[in-house]
Amino acid sequence: MANKKNTFLLLNYFKPSIYLESFKKINLDSLKNSGIKLVLCDMDNTLIGWNERIPNLDILNFIKNVYAHNMEFVLFSNNVKSRVENFAKKAGIKNYFWDCKKPLLGKMKIVKKLFKYKENEIILIGDQLVTDVLVANRSHIKSILVSPLSRNNQENKIVQFLENHILKKLSQKNILHEGFYNEGEIGGNYEIL
Repeated sequence: MANKKNTFLLLNYFKPSIYLESFKKINLDSLKNSGIKLVLCDMDNTLIGWNERIPNLDILNFIKNVYAHNMEFVLFSNNVKSRVENFAKKAGIKNYFWDCKKPLLGKMKIVKKLFKYKENEIILIGDQLVTDVLVANRSHIKSILVSPLSRNNQENKIVQFLENHILKKLSQKNILHEGFYNEGEIGGNYEIL
């Protein structure tokens, strides 16, 4: 019995606050109304495909809209400095972090010190449970899980295996079902859990 309870508690570390198909479906009015002031965002497979370099119009508009809602936008990526910096400059992103080593907390602690927002005023957007959602939950901030834009063959096989295993467990416990998003109507409000 204790083992089943521990498994359930462990799975909660991988539960996103909101699950959406894409960053394009994020309702910034709803986030603003929920008190969010800082939007942290993964880059690869969240905003842009792993093999792409140039931010498209959807990405540029999303980032502009975050700023227009008086929220700060921070790129928060595990990728290397050259790729993150190049993308950030092309997308007009002022604040960015590379080599974040998610789900480790090192860079997240730096972000919290630099931006001085309360934990309930920060949200992280990402495409992976084992990096993005886990680091958000370990940091006591909200998270938005989006479906990955693409998968590459070079992607870490261990991460892929863990991701699939955790998704299966979350589905079995009726916590999260892949492809069943909780976005409701486009433009409608959604509850942040």
